[in-house]
Amino acid sequence: MKNLKNLADLIDFPICVCGGWAVYYTINEIFKKKKNREYIGSQDIDIGFSLKPMLTKSELESTNLFKIIKILETNGYKPEGFRYKRDVNFKEIGIEEEIEKDKTFTLYVDILVNSYPPSLNDLYPNYFFEVPLIEQVYNNTKNQVEISSINNLVIPTREIIIAMKIHSLPTRGDVQHKMVKDLCDLYGLLWYSEESIKEIIRKTLKFLEEKSLILLRNKVNSKLMQECELILGEPKGSVNTVLNELYSHIL
Repeated sequence: MKNLKNLADLIDFPICVCGGWAVYYTINEIFKKKKNREYIGSQDIDIGFSLKPMLTKSELESTNLFKIIKILETNGYKPEGFRYKRDVNFKEIGIEEEIEKDKTFTLYVDILVNSYPPSLNDLYPNYFFEVPLIEQVYNNTKNQVEISSINNLVIPTREIIIAMKIHSLPTRGDVQHKMVKDLCDLYGLLWYSEESIKEIIRKTLKFLEEKSLILLRNKVNSKLMQECELILGEPKGSVNTVLNELYSHIL
C-alpha cells in the first residue's frame, strides 16, 4: 500500500488504479469486519489510461500515459514488456527487521490502455494490456470511486472491476496463482458488499457479453475454487454457489 501512495505522490493528475488494489479498496472494510483481518493486497500496481483511437504522435506524447512513463523512468523504473519494474528495499517501505531490512523485492507497475492508437507503436516499442472498460471509467464520473486517503487516485466502481476480473481470468493461460487471485477477487467483490449479490450482478451485466461468462465457466475448475476458499477462509462450496449466481444469466 505504501508503494501505491509513493507513486501517487509523484503525480499531479488523476490516475485510475485497477487490478488487485482496486479490489482491496472496494471490499477491505467489510471483509475486515467479517473476517477480522485485512483482505489480500497486491504485489503489482495496475494503472489504466484512456486513449482516443486515432491520436497522432504529438497528441500521444502530451497524454497522461506518457507523463506517467516519464515519471516512472525518472524515478528508477525500467521498462519490461507491458510493465515497469523497480527493485525496492524492504527498509524503504518500513520493514526494519534484521532478517529483512537489507533485502529487496521487485515492484511492478503494469500499464493498461482502453485502446491502441496505431501511432503508439512508433513511440513505444512494447505493448500494453488492452482493457476497453477503462474508457467507461474516464468517460463517466459515475463509474469512478475516489480514494480519499490517497491524492489523485480513482478506482472503477465495483461492477466494472467485476467485469474486468471476468474478462481477465480466462486469459491467464496456465498461470495458476494468477487465476486463483483473480477468482478470490471476483468472489470477494460479489460476496463482500452491503448490496445483495443479485443487485451487484444486475449492475455488472451491462458491462459484459454472455460469451465472457461462458469463457469464465469453462476456465474455473474445482481445484481453483478450493484454493480460493482456502486462502479466504470460506466454507467448502461457497465459491461455486456464488459463481452459479453469475452463470444463471447464461442463456
